[in-house]
Amino acid sequence: MDHPLDQCLDTFWQGEFTLRDTPPAPPDPALPADLADLLGPLYRQLTKPY
Repeated sequence: MDHPLDQCLDTFWQGEFTLRDTPPAPPDPALPADLADLLGPLYRQLTKPY
């Protein structure tokens, strides 16, 4: 956005805005490992009978 929102409200509803040409690239995955491998031991521990 070129201007703060409070300075654009009078033209917002007139459609005087532009959209990005291309969407931003998705972020890199935070966890390179498979979640099942990471969470499996915890799940088994939490679901053990007393």
